[in-house]
Amino acid sequence: CNTQLNVLHNLKTFFGYEQFRTYEGEPLQEQAAQAAVKGKSLLAIFPTGGGKSLTFQLPALMEGRSVHGLTIVISPLQSLMKDQVDNLADRGITDAVTINGLLDPITRALSIQRVQDGEASLLYISPEMLRSKTIEKILMARHVVRFVIDEAHCFSSWGQDFRVDYLYIGKFIREYQQNKKCKKPTPRVLAESSERVPYTYASCGCDKSCNETSPLRRNCCSSDSTLTLNIDPLTG
Repeated sequence: CNTQLNVLHNLKTFFGYEQFRTYEGEPLQEQAAQAAVKGKSLLAIFPTGGGKSLTFQLPALMEGRSVHGLTIVISPLQSLMKDQVDNLADRGITDAVTINGLLDPITRALSIQRVQDGEASLLYISPEMLRSKTIEKILMARHVVRFVIDEAHCFSSWGQDFRVDYLYIGKFIREYQQNKKCKKPTPRVLAESSERVPYTYASCGCDKSCNETSPLRRNCCSSDSTLTLNIDPLTG
């Protein structure tokens, strides 16, 4: 059981790495992954190519094996979804699938079947796909352990005009939790790339009474529909 929840052990098991990356001496990548494993909602900001994908992929793979959970990764570009699925497959990790409009009917049907059969622990989709009744049906049949908003800097920079369906994500998650009669909110991860913002992350217990502060002095609290973050910039 301890091995199942040990992020360092599973980092080696799934990705072959002996240790996580550090930034200016801070183990932010490990802390972000550990926060996700503990069921917290979090904001992760890393430089482009800085390893932010691993902070949600590793917890997703761990929970796929331990509790048969499914992590939903909402991404703005189909090419990015394909790249991440292909990169995992190159490592021998076949737990990730994508469902998007570029797939031919046979490939799409096979991807849907893998999610339904519980073979996938990572599902990459666009925000528009949340309006699909097929997607809604298969997600209702699975234990969704986390929603990840990847490349969140796209709408944080350009607002909802970037893709209007980003406004629908909160409504979908809220209705999903109500329909599944979830006892507590499903954790959310906002993953951003930035060359200007200091490398930082924030996490919380994801409930209304949250007043928890992370080791890096970042704290947040959540409501029924949104995740609000108050971040103190990291200076060293």
